[in-house]
Amino acid sequence: MKSTDVSPAAPRGILLIKSRHIGDVLLMAPLISTLKRRHPVSRIAALIKRECAPMLTGHPDLAEVMSFPEPLPGEKRWRLLWRQLRAWIALARGTWDLAINTTEGDRGILNAFFSRAGTRISVVNGRREKSWRLFMLTDPIPFRGGKRHMVIHNLDLAGPGEQDRVVRLVPSKAERDTALEKLRKTGWDAQRPLVQIHPTSRWSFKCWTDTGMAKAADFVYEMGCLALFTCGPGAEERQRLDAILALCDRPCLDLGGQLSLKELAAISGEAILYFGVDTAPMHIAASQNTPVMALFGPTGVYDWGPWPNGWSGEDTPYGALRGVQRSDPHLVIQKDWACVPCGKAGCEGTKRSRCLEELDFTTEVLPWLRERLQTLRA
Repeated sequence: MKSTDVSPAAPRGILLIKSRHIGDVLLMAPLISTLKRRHPVSRIAALIKRECAPMLTGHPDLAEVMSFPEPLPGEKRWRLLWRQLRAWIALARGTWDLAINTTEGDRGILNAFFSRAGTRISVVNGRREKSWRLFMLTDPIPFRGGKRHMVIHNLDLAGPGEQDRVVRLVPSKAERDTALEKLRKTGWDAQRPLVQIHPTSRWSFKCWTDTGMAKAADFVYEMGCLALFTCGPGAEERQRLDAILALCDRPCLDLGGQLSLKELAAISGEAILYFGVDTAPMHIAASQNTPVMALFGPTGVYDWGPWPNGWSGEDTPYGALRGVQRSDPHLVIQKDWACVPCGKAGCEGTKRSRCLEELDFTTEVLPWLRERLQTLRA
């Protein structure tokens, strides 16, 4: 791997580019803080998808959040291309000395090139890389494989030196107040500690069974706590949560689909535990230093497990390939099967993951949930 030198010593402007989803963008936060620590007078901006903007707005080391042009409903292709051209022209007018594309996609490399930054860094595909992509970069960095967490992959692009390893997500006072008001309206009286349960994902192959989630919520109540359900705003997620609520025998709270991303962060900060699936809200909860108990299926824990803020080791906080793993304050449960993690969207193209659906509540989840709640309530 080429050693990255983010020169010049004091870049006027640093542009960070990530064309991925919500959780991916949030895990870029330590790279932002690391670059600001090394270059305190530099102006740092991020170029991301519009839906991901709440993951970075309010970050203390970030001056601006910009978004890619996205297709509008019914928009003709030529109009989207025209808007993209105007965006590149605006980008080229900026004073960027350093542009870092954090993924391997064409979109990020094109934006780095049109920024006209003197130093243009990007992850590339090594020997299989296309010549036109290499032409647009000054410092192509072959993706470093192995069992390494995405936070560490991002920090690789800053090169050697001092690092900040905290994932920061900062709700405003107004966002926090709004979230707490919504929580109070559910009937929570603060007599029972909250356990956030997030059972859904936009990717159905990451979900556990509805019965298992309902049993977990009932057990939370039996342990003297109260389950607070959250989910995304999509109709499929809301439908799945309604099915889970119908199976619950004990009282629980429901804020599913009613929170913005920053409000969700504020609510996670009020919980003593996040219990749920491998999805962006898991990373949001971990960013609030809320202990996470996550159920993983086909995804690798070593690269996507909940990040323990301030962790100072090498490569990944999760050294095993599969099974139950702990990196305090977080715990991950995953089947110890030879096919796990496969990295696929479910078994054999079915969009369903046996390694999750066959995860047994009584023998594989309950003992760990009991241990977590006893420890956190002690």
